[in-house]
Amino acid sequence: MLLIIGLGLDTKEISVKALEALKAADLIYAEQYTTFLPAGYLDYLSEVTGRPIVQLTRSQLEEGAQSTVAPAKSGTMAILVPGDPLIATTHYATIIYAARKLGISVKVYHSSSIYSAAIGSSGLDVYRFGTTVTIPYWHEKYHPVSFLDSIQKNLAGNNHSLVLLDLNQAERRPMHLEEAISILKDAEKSRAGGLVNDSLRILVLGDIARPSQAIAYVQIANVQRIYGMFKGKTISIIVPSNPTVAELEALAQFEA
Repeated sequence: MLLIIGLGLDTKEISVKALEALKAADLIYAEQYTTFLPAGYLDYLSEVTGRPIVQLTRSQLEEGAQSTVAPAKSGTMAILVPGDPLIATTHYATIIYAARKLGISVKVYHSSSIYSAAIGSSGLDVYRFGTTVTIPYWHEKYHPVSFLDSIQKNLAGNNHSLVLLDLNQAERRPMHLEEAISILKDAEKSRAGGLVNDSLRILVLGDIARPSQAIAYVQIANVQRIYGMFKGKTISIIVPSNPTVAELEALAQFEA
């Protein structure tokens, strides 16, 4: 049996049902390449279950998926995943497929996700969101700007954009807000579509659902004054499109 368990966004957000199942597992693995867990979360789970938790690499979950899940044929294996395990991950296409190909039963335990938590915390209408995009790190020969095109398309359809930020795996940290803004501005230079300008207003959300949560609604012209507010936090950004009166009232409480 393979258990895929969502851990939510903050320590101890695992459901009671999932925790009970985890205690009965023979092997416990965890992945953190989709996002980083709060400090101490895995230590807490190891203490509660009395078992060590082994970190999985991305290659073990993707290219090596079949060999990774093979032990679940003779026992119960659990894979811990930040957030909701089937939202914006490759787990369904890789791990679950590999398990079923080997005749292994799979049970999924869902949890909270940045999708529901960020949108819910914003006060914006969930039904008005378009395609979700990610701002990736730029490297010497890798300067993608398609995320900007997707935001433009959302705005053209009068849809809000949820923007996720890349992770710095080498330094084991999320992308800083100033890094994201810099990439946005550089992408605008190559597109010259007029989207990223001083008057553009964005909603910045940091450490959503954690005690350190912070939210600010700010113009790009003034974004530098909130950098310190979001230092070290896991950040997502929302680019609103023509907010309604009710949405504007919700955004006003976060004015920075």
